[in-house]
Amino acid sequence: MKQPAAIGADLGRLSIKIAVVDFAGEVIASDLVPLDRAQSKDYMISKLAGAISDIRLKVAAKGINPICIGISAKGIIDHQAGIVIGPDQGIRGWTNVPLAKIINRESGLPVYVGNDANLMTIAEHRFGAAKNLSNVIFVALRTGIGGGVIINGQLYRGVNNAGGEIGQMIINFSDGISDKGIKGSFEHFASASAIVRRYSEITGKSVKNEYRALSCKEIFELSYKNDPVALAIVSENAELVGIGVANLISIFAPEMIVLGGGMAEAGDSYIEMIRKSAFANSLENCRAEVKIEKALLGPGAALIGAAYFSLSRLSGKVIW
Repeated sequence: MKQPAAIGADLGRLSIKIAVVDFAGEVIASDLVPLDRAQSKDYMISKLAGAISDIRLKVAAKGINPICIGISAKGIIDHQAGIVIGPDQGIRGWTNVPLAKIINRESGLPVYVGNDANLMTIAEHRFGAAKNLSNVIFVALRTGIGGGVIINGQLYRGVNNAGGEIGQMIINFSDGISDKGIKGSFEHFASASAIVRRYSEITGKSVKNEYRALSCKEIFELSYKNDPVALAIVSENAELVGIGVANLISIFAPEMIVLGGGMAEAGDSYIEMIRKSAFANSLENCRAEVKIEKALLGPGAALIGAAYFSLSRLSGKVIW
């Protein structure tokens, strides 16, 4: 007997990732749709609707008919109503968008929308590194820092669907106003953007060549080649990530903290430096049972989480 399947879509800054995923978390088919740098609400919706139509046709040839759609989007999401509240993420008109209603009208399928980091959290909890655990923190280390909190097996959402904004935790009140106007945030000091900024500050080199900026990934690659500046920056970053993780350990005392996002794809030595910093800066009783592990599902976590979220919501057995 076939598992019921759903479409999962992950709305990124430069692409839409889309997949058909069954209830067991298996990806049946997937695709990637590139996006222009200049975007509007109508453009994004048109591209998303087209991607959904195309992947439905692809799996129809295999006799598969997805029964619902889950969409992963950045920012604050009203998950009950399926509305993208904002901020606009650089997309014109991308605030207070009733995305579930619009895509339901386009597709004829039930549609559910969630915050991308929350959906990554759900995926890692259900199918990934934190499977079968009850108390878990997911930290998405990327251009910014996002995350999600699982307490007693359920996603903690807080008031106004705003819980789990791990990146806005304050780790240095004396410095650093972020792009969100928050002083000393975890995101400002420990994200991929922070690594790029620190490289520029230390070397005075804001560009790799005359055409484009050096990326966080390239700085990590320099560290693997024992570049002394890159090594120092990666080490400093691991300590700062560890401090943020230590705060989470002392507040929540979870069974596991899962590190995801692009930065977590770095080598094991980076993860080990984070562990060392986190354990050195957290309370002994709180850290006694916690494990700090790399996410297992990689870039597909938001897709898998979105699809599973929609199937769970449709079934009426909602724990998210």
